Amino acid sequence: MPGRPDPVGDGRPLVLDGGLSTVLEERGHDLSTSLWSARLVRERPDEVVAAHRAFVDAGAEVVISASYQMSHAGYRAAGRTGAECDADLAASVRLAREAAGGRALVAASVGPYGAVLADGSEYRGYDGVDRATLRDLHGPRLERLVAAGPDLLACETLPELAEGEVLVELLEEVAPHLPYWLSFSCRPGGRLNGGAPFAQAAALARGACVAIGVNCTAPALVDGLLDGASAEVPWVVYPNSGAAYDPEGKTWSDPGTPVFTADTVRGWRGRGARLVGGCCGTSAAGVAAVAAALRG
Repeated sequence: MPGRPDPVGDGRPLVLDGGLSTVLEERGHDLSTSLWSARLVRERPDEVVAAHRAFVDAGAEVVISASYQMSHAGYRAAGRTGAECDADLAASVRLAREAAGGRALVAASVGPYGAVLADGSEYRGYDGVDRATLRDLHGPRLERLVAAGPDLLACETLPELAEGEVLVELLEEVAPHLPYWLSFSCRPGGRLNGGAPFAQAAALARGACVAIGVNCTAPALVDGLLDGASAEVPWVVYPNSGAAYDPEGKTWSDPGTPVFTADTVRGWRGRGARLVGGCCGTSAAGVAAVAAALRG
């Protein structure tokens, strides 16, 4: 991968950040609009930087940009323009870079089609959406994010096998040498939230893919998912807290238990995970715990 860092090339595990929305909410921000944390990139960029920096200070070696919810279709639905979306996509990478301060890599978030709908469908799936629609959604923003100069791309919370396939095709066209990972949202039974077997998704890695795995999935499911699949690249694992998502209120229930234990993190490492962190519900303290477990 000429000119780009391979974040897992030396075999050392890397600590990912946690739930950006979790930290922003802890800082008093209302994220119940359809644009979620993306709204603050324009309205309170200083707060986005502060949230990213909290993760870096806690030990994160990769921070994920606030671009998860950004797309032309989503911005139009929220009464904003495509030009504003393009500017915010670039700004999300710039803010993450500012917060990283040379201490962490920047992964530009590529959220799923369900993020456009803002109805929690990334936790249910949408098998009726055709590939042309997925290409129309992802193509333009991939071009903008790549132009912004991230170290790698985080194609995340994907519930559908077809969406992963489309993203791999687009990345080979748009940025064949830029490292990326694919991570899927999953349900019990070793399946993606859209119904396809996770083992099929794990076989998608090719080209500049440096990791494949799961995110925003209950931590209790991760061992079974990894044990039931194989991949030619390392695993990336950053589950949520095990809470349930309420699409109406855009909130998560309180699981009432720790996000995951040090033994759990070390178990994922033993199964071949080299990028490990947390998703929704994981605060800076949770990232510090992951860092301690991996480094211990």
